[in-house]
Amino acid sequence: MTHQKIMSASPDEFFRSLSHLRPEQVFDKSARQFELALTEGTALISFKKLPDRQVTGLLALPQLEVSIAFEHVPPADQDDFLKEFDLAFRRGGG
Repeated sequence: MTHQKIMSASPDEFFRSLSHLRPEQVFDKSARQFELALTEGTALISFKKLPDRQVTGLLALPQLEVSIAFEHVPPADQDDFLKEFDLAFRRGGG
C-alpha cells in the first residue's frame, strides 16, 4: 500500500525535515526518490512539486505530493514509521 500526502513545503524544506528523520544519511538534493532502511524492510519515499496553493492574493504556499511505500515492512512498523515521519516534518506552532 502506498501512502500519499499533500504537504506544504518547498523542496529545501522537505530535505531539511528529511534530515531530521535520518540525520546519519546524506540525501542527494537532485533526487526525487529515496530508500530508507528500516529495522525490517525498506521505506520508499518520493515527491513531486505541485503548483503553489494560492491562499490569498498575497500568500501562496508551496506544495509537494509525497508518496511513501513499504517493502517487506510489517504493518505495525509501517505505522511507527509514518508517525516518526509526521513528527520529523512537523513545524512549531501547534
